[in-house]
Amino acid sequence: MAQVAREITLLPAEQLLREFLLECSQSFPGLEIWVTGGWVRDRLLGILSSDMDLGLSNTTGKEFGTFLEKFSARPEVVSKYSRRAAELGIPDTLFTKFHIMKRNANMFKKLETAGGRLFGLEVDMVNLRKEVYDGQSRNPDMEFGTAAEDAFRRDATVNALFFHLERQEVVDLTGRGIRDLDAKIMRTPLDPRQTFMDDPLRVLRLIRIGSRLGFAIDPAAMACMRDAEIHRLLDTMITRDRVGAELFKMMRGANPEGAFQHICDANLYMPVFVRLNSPLASTLPGMFPSPATNKPLPWPVSWSQGFQILSKVLQHKSSLAKLVDNEKNVDLVWTMAAYAPLAGLRRTKPKEVVQEAESAIRCPAKLSQVLESALRNFDAIDAMVSLVAAANEQDRPPRRSTVGMAVRSWGVTWTTQVVFALLSQAVSIGNEQVARGASATEGSMVDALLRKYSLFADFVYREALFDAATQRPLLNGNDIRAVFGLQEGGKYLKSVLERLMEWQFDHADEGAEAAQAWLLSKRAELPLPQADK
Repeated sequence: MAQVAREITLLPAEQLLREFLLECSQSFPGLEIWVTGGWVRDRLLGILSSDMDLGLSNTTGKEFGTFLEKFSARPEVVSKYSRRAAELGIPDTLFTKFHIMKRNANMFKKLETAGGRLFGLEVDMVNLRKEVYDGQSRNPDMEFGTAAEDAFRRDATVNALFFHLERQEVVDLTGRGIRDLDAKIMRTPLDPRQTFMDDPLRVLRLIRIGSRLGFAIDPAAMACMRDAEIHRLLDTMITRDRVGAELFKMMRGANPEGAFQHICDANLYMPVFVRLNSPLASTLPGMFPSPATNKPLPWPVSWSQGFQILSKVLQHKSSLAKLVDNEKNVDLVWTMAAYAPLAGLRRTKPKEVVQEAESAIRCPAKLSQVLESALRNFDAIDAMVSLVAAANEQDRPPRRSTVGMAVRSWGVTWTTQVVFALLSQAVSIGNEQVARGASATEGSMVDALLRKYSLFADFVYREALFDAATQRPLLNGNDIRAVFGLQEGGKYLKSVLERLMEWQFDHADEGAEAAQAWLLSKRAELPLPQADK
């Protein structure tokens, strides 16, 4: 196994920041400055990072940041560091976007921090600290601590590696951070159960960072993640805004499949995507009965089949992949993967499913509207995909208008809704396989499902129907009234426009004149009022 680096060579901007901070620190006798957390980890792994967290030994972030802001405004300082920055090709802005977080007794972590932008780097400053518990609450008081105390209170050993700014030295205060980087494992510095009980959000942080880096979760930590008491604390102690923030970082990250797999392995579907006190909580277990086995299995046991298929499709350059892939809104498709197991409630509790997504992970309005549409159109989508696939097998493709009008009825988010239908059916197939004692990943039925949706996607691209939902009719309402000599509009126009669009899909090469001629030829069949005299 290749070893990660043991030293960090500072880049020009980082070196200039070091010089600047050390000069500032001379006004704070005895001050040691450490770079902490993710920057150290990432740089040792060869990953560039512009976000630096600074740990201060004997002053608060507020005090140091306030001094730094004033110091950076001195004319001689501006001149000195602007010249040095120019020599190195670094933006000469010294300190911008200064902000302070004041103490708040109601906050889970009571800190005085400062942050800003220095030489193109995002910098946050806070004092080194330790957590002190009063025995009455799990919410700790934060007090000044040593570097070692600060390191051991962190969520993972690989996040507890510090870089001493003056000595330019990586320090592994837990004694396991470098070893765990080499082994690619996420491990808590202290007992994992106590670590998660102190701050249950650390469960999701370990999963998020571990999946991004491609690291495994330490078996002892994973065992604690599965604990019902940890689930309860995550559900009750942590605000849903913070839960949602971690999840959407996972979905927008480099490895959402890995993150979902860790959540699945830790049996965290509830309380993460569905709250433990949700109105749906009593309904869901009956939808996904666990097979008779002595081995503990995650619930829902077939959920992984859905998100694994999504990842598999995204890795291929096929029509289905183009249909599924949404680079601008990657969290859309992964939200569909998250709630695919709940498609079985589309006829009985669709509103409750959408409300749960909004409540449990703070699903934004845009995403919850897509989920609502996906549930509403699920059966129509499944029927149309099946129709196209069957027609293809018989070498009798459907009319272009049949598919185009269906896509149009599903709306502009139709591709994401198709993803939801695909993934939900994959989960359902897995559930049926488990119920009869087969493996949830048995291939034949899943392969048939993928083939069916691939044939539909092929048809859509072959017939240039991807933009069917936004395609405009050749004639507008005024044009139609003029064709038939009508002065007044009305509900009839919607019906006529629908008929026109249907014709238009089947006559893609025709223009407005042909559309007018067709309308006139169909006058007797259209729901028109009497012509004005």
